[in-house]
Amino acid sequence: MDDQPEDDFEAEGEVVLDPVVTVARITALEMMVGQLTLTQLRILDKLGEIKLSPDYIQELAKAYSEKVDESTIIETSSPEVNYEFKLNVIHHLERFFDEIAAHLSRNP
Repeated sequence: MDDQPEDDFEAEGEVVLDPVVTVARITALEMMVGQLTLTQLRILDKLGEIKLSPDYIQELAKAYSEKVDESTIIETSSPEVNYEFKLNVIHHLERFFDEIAAHLSRNP
């Protein structure tokens, strides 16, 4: 075994994140979740449980945003941190659902 620390750990055991690897992993997960979500929605549509359309996706996005806004996902003593965190989550959810709606528009 060599004396070089592993990619994610310093010699002292401190976690070190490579920003490129972190973003790549998050992006891959987002893509997989998007495909799984789209597959589930198409199944529900075929079963007649929902009427899948870009408008339905926007309603879903709104419902998720409201849930995040009401959520106690993060509880800190700082209202600014809570606000920034929720705003960030809502922004990413909007982008996620916008991408799904755009995909549905291109591939009905």
